[in-house]
Amino acid sequence: MTENNMLLVTIEEILFDEKQLAGLKELINRLYDNSLTPKEFKTYILKQKAKNLQEIFELFPYYVKQIKINNSLRQYTGDSLSSELRNELQEKDKFLEQVGIRVNYLVNKLSKKLQS
Repeated sequence: MTENNMLLVTIEEILFDEKQLAGLKELINRLYDNSLTPKEFKTYILKQKAKNLQEIFELFPYYVKQIKINNSLRQYTGDSLSSELRNELQEKDKFLEQVGIRVNYLVNKLSKKLQS
């Protein structure tokens, strides 16, 4: 999976979080039953989208840092690495990027729970 695809998957996970979608479904039902006002519904939607946007913004510093590291590694090593070693480094880099994104997500989630 390329760096761009990994970023897109991560953004998709943020935007289409199952818990948020289930909560939205419940709110739509409450709106339909008139136990929730349209204003309260709009407020919920805006808060959720703001939260999603914040999570996406928190991703980018890590993503940019990884791109810089990858570019500097390519510049430093050039063609001196064997293709086998280069492939191994790329696999490990992808794995570390996935771990970093997941750790960043978990840290943000934990900090939000602690703030609640």
